[in-house]
Amino acid sequence: MWESSKAQDLSRRERQVIEIVMRRGKSTAREIEEELPEAPTYSAVRSILRLLVEKGMLVKEKVNGRDEFKLPVPQAAAKTKALHEFVKNFFANSVADAALALLGHQKTKLTDEEADQLSRLIEEARKK
Repeated sequence: MWESSKAQDLSRRERQVIEIVMRRGKSTAREIEEELPEAPTYSAVRSILRLLVEKGMLVKEKVNGRDEFKLPVPQAAAKTKALHEFVKNFFANSVADAALALLGHQKTKLTDEEADQLSRLIEEARKK
């Protein structure tokens, strides 16, 4: 994720918490507890959050007397890093194979704008 070595040390639960925070942008412990599948106790969620803060994977802020947790990097950067790690680990670092897997799915539908943007990016990549 933010650093490959840190991401590899995450437990399944820690990864789930990171995914929730990444999707929501910021979350309280209670919100995370509500979204976790087969959620552990509230105190266990707080413990996971404390560990993630210690590892530098999340930051904690007090907002209106409540602790909110968010990513230590901008959400777009976090998504990009996570996607690059995914492509590296599951597609042998082949962006083309990953894109083909996503776009080749029968239910994939792109808007005209998305298709144009992808076409532009492909042309830029060919020129590199």
